[in-house]
Amino acid sequence: MTVLQTWKQASWKLKTLVIVGGLYLLYALLGFLVAPGLVQSNAREILADLTGREVVIDEVKINPLALSATINGFAIKDEQTEVLAGFDSLYVNFQLSSLFRWSWYFDQIAMDGLTLRARRNPGSAFNFDDILAHIEARAEAEPEEEPAPVADGDAALPSIAVGELVLTNGDLRFTEAAGKAPHELILPIAFDINNFSTVAKDSESNDYAIRLEGPDGGVFDWAGHFEFSPFIANGRLQVEKVDLVSLAKLGQEQVRFTVPSGELDLEAEYAFTKAPEAKLMITGGRVGLRNVALQKPGEDTPSILLPGIDVSGIALDTLAQTVLVPEVNVTRPEITAVLEDAGVDLATLFLPPDEERADQFKEQVKEKAQEAAERIVEAETFWKVTLDTLAVDGSTLRFIDRTLSPARTVMLTEGDYKLTNLVVGEDAPFQWQGSGKLAGEGVLTHSGEGKLAPLSITSKASLSDLPLATFSPWLERDMPLSVASGKLGLDVDAQVAGDAPDVTLNASATVEGLNVLEQGRPLLKANSTALKGLTLSTATQQVQIEEIGLTGLDVLHQIDSQGRDTATRIESGTSSSSSAGGAASSGDEKPWQVAIKRVRLVGSQVRHEDLTSSPNFRIGLYQLSGMITNLNTRPGSRANLDLKAQIDRYAPFSIKGVISPEPLYSDMTVALENYEMTSLTPYTGLYLGYQVEKGQLGVQSGVSIEDNHLESKSDILADQFYLGEKVQSDEAVKVPIKLGLSVLRSPGGEIRLPVTMSGDLDDPSFSVTGMILKVLTNIVVKAATAPFSVLAGLAGGENLEQIQFDPGSAEVGQGTSSSLSALAKVLSEKPDLQIGLIGTTSAADRTALAEQLIGMDMDGEDWEGIEVALESSSQRRKLKRRYEKMTDQDVESLITDPLPEDDEEADRLLARAAWDSMVPREAAAISGEQLVELARLRSENAKAVLVQQLGVAQSRVYLNESKVDGEVSGLTLTLGK
Repeated sequence: MTVLQTWKQASWKLKTLVIVGGLYLLYALLGFLVAPGLVQSNAREILADLTGREVVIDEVKINPLALSATINGFAIKDEQTEVLAGFDSLYVNFQLSSLFRWSWYFDQIAMDGLTLRARRNPGSAFNFDDILAHIEARAEAEPEEEPAPVADGDAALPSIAVGELVLTNGDLRFTEAAGKAPHELILPIAFDINNFSTVAKDSESNDYAIRLEGPDGGVFDWAGHFEFSPFIANGRLQVEKVDLVSLAKLGQEQVRFTVPSGELDLEAEYAFTKAPEAKLMITGGRVGLRNVALQKPGEDTPSILLPGIDVSGIALDTLAQTVLVPEVNVTRPEITAVLEDAGVDLATLFLPPDEERADQFKEQVKEKAQEAAERIVEAETFWKVTLDTLAVDGSTLRFIDRTLSPARTVMLTEGDYKLTNLVVGEDAPFQWQGSGKLAGEGVLTHSGEGKLAPLSITSKASLSDLPLATFSPWLERDMPLSVASGKLGLDVDAQVAGDAPDVTLNASATVEGLNVLEQGRPLLKANSTALKGLTLSTATQQVQIEEIGLTGLDVLHQIDSQGRDTATRIESGTSSSSSAGGAASSGDEKPWQVAIKRVRLVGSQVRHEDLTSSPNFRIGLYQLSGMITNLNTRPGSRANLDLKAQIDRYAPFSIKGVISPEPLYSDMTVALENYEMTSLTPYTGLYLGYQVEKGQLGVQSGVSIEDNHLESKSDILADQFYLGEKVQSDEAVKVPIKLGLSVLRSPGGEIRLPVTMSGDLDDPSFSVTGMILKVLTNIVVKAATAPFSVLAGLAGGENLEQIQFDPGSAEVGQGTSSSLSALAKVLSEKPDLQIGLIGTTSAADRTALAEQLIGMDMDGEDWEGIEVALESSSQRRKLKRRYEKMTDQDVESLITDPLPEDDEEADRLLARAAWDSMVPREAAAISGEQLVELARLRSENAKAVLVQQLGVAQSRVYLNESKVDGEVSGLTLTLGK
């Protein structure tokens, strides 16, 4: 029987069974043998067309009996990373029971060896950018189709369920190649999701567990549960010992630091619901950082070192918009700020290395910070953020200034800080307290409380034993000054409030053992400086100080050998950046008002040295004590001075009065007693040409300034002031200065000089010091060069430089005797003076001697003068005869005009003409010996009167060589010492 016959004879049941078996066999053959090839080639072609990349599928296996498929060796190729995406194997097991569940049900989906590899190249170009561009181009090339309307019932997720969704041996790889050297981060990944369903049926559906292991031991565990309709998710996220070094390398081209060490722990529980409103809640959150270091390239130590940070109890509610951080603990942090020419490095540490990008980043941060600050101030923050406690223990803040040479470091160590109840978004007060050590010895404590909105902060701070010498290098850089020692103490109460904000300070300060040097030389010392009752207000722009107390102040002002005083040297040695003082303030800006109620000086001294003089001049105000009150920068306010001191430790000195800087006003009295003038030898040698032998100086002076006009009256007393040895000086006055002082000196050895000054301080040529020197010099020089004009006051106003005698006579007449009496009085008042008498003659003496000679010839001792002789005819006759005998001429020849008709009148006229002609002839004939004798007799007779009659010591009067044919008929006086 043939097969056909057999088939025809078979029952329908057998035929049905054979057909089904055949179909099943065909299905099996197609599934095992045909389908894998079709799937492999079609999938490869479709994916290659979609991505524009080469796609590799090594093998596809399909088990039609088990409804499972396996794909081995899948990869989307990449020129840079070899593989962009791929896996070693994918196993999918579909369950036929899906037909009865009305859903797609997979018993298992398992993938092994998944790898996803991304690479960022320079210019932020990624290795998958070409795929995105290819897909976008395909989308643009395809015609747009109207999307079919979706009914409400069709909008739900399709029902899909997976009994077990597993990933093993996977990894995520990211290569950062935008910088100088590529860095690759590999994160192993594995997860297991059980009972996955888009429509959860029970609480055990859609549970999942994901685990990532870092390259250096870090672990990422994420376990939870989710549902789709409605969408909810909850679970727990935990990260342990994540090495931050590898993570930081990915962003090393975005910041200016590296992370040489550091680990991160993070854990939190979360719950998300979408209905009725989207809400995310995080509870039990904790963040931990260990040994985190941020270090600038090229530095030996980290800029920021955080041995331990623990943030615990974090809670977040997006619906309520609240964040709660119960506790933050920071242990032994170290922060190092380095100042270089470009600025402080911490300010740029988190900026991109590229300057243009850095500027953009700074602007963005500035704008966001401004917006946040405005919201805080206006209490418009959308979220409420609460920090219950922030505690910092054992912190170290280090400041290194490399703009100095060598670099200098200042540290705040042992820093403890605790902040409580800081709330952003709610009107709640916060508090803080802290302490630390500054510069090794300074003890700092601070505390306070406040609110952020509206801003209101009250704080207290105390600082003690801060060594000021630590900060000397910064002073030395800008000025030729240094601080050798000194410790600062400070107590401050501060209030900050308002939008501006307004700052109010109440403070007191002390500085003990201050020692400031100028280029290594002493400049200023103070045993104790105390500032009490300081009040500062930015709202009123006022500073008020109750008292500044200076005890043991010692100031040295020195004029160096080049003639520069202390202020000039400091100004010339001040750096240009310091002297610039920043931008000039606007002329419309309200000036600050500073008021000091009193400045108290106790046991202080101010010394002055002038090294330009030889020997060097030194003077000092010692035991300086007193008070200055009511100092105020307010225009028109006047301060009171009352200071006392001992000049060079023995001479009492005081200054008392009222002063005002604006407008300039002064009404002061200055007093000095018993100052030893031997200290003035450097100046007397320079300007007078002599050393000081002895003497004491006293000054009583009144000085007033008003409307920029100075008036001064001074009484200067030089007691027993005598000059000693001569000193060679080209600047010394060329006058007999010792004589001038003798002229000024009283019988008791006192020299009193009244000095009056007046001048306009607006006149650039006016100088107070110059005026004083000019007045004093003029007085002494006048006394030396014109002593008799100075002595005229003692002589009743008479100038005794010349004493007149009767012409032709050496006898001391009444007028001469009166002058000699006045001279004797002067000598009694000026016991140091000696007088020189110079007998002198003049033309009047020649005439007088000639008249005497003619008279003797005429009438001997009985001659009574020409007027009497003209009344006697016999005497007239003798005169005419003597003329005719002398000249051998007739007397009538002397008269050219006609003689009077009256004979007696004519005779008298001829006798007068004879007399007038003979006298000049006889005067010219007088010999020098006769004149010298007359002059000598005059000086001898004057000395005799002074010594014998007026009681002048003989040793104080000396005779000088006589002079003839001068201007004086009598005596010319000289003074000597």
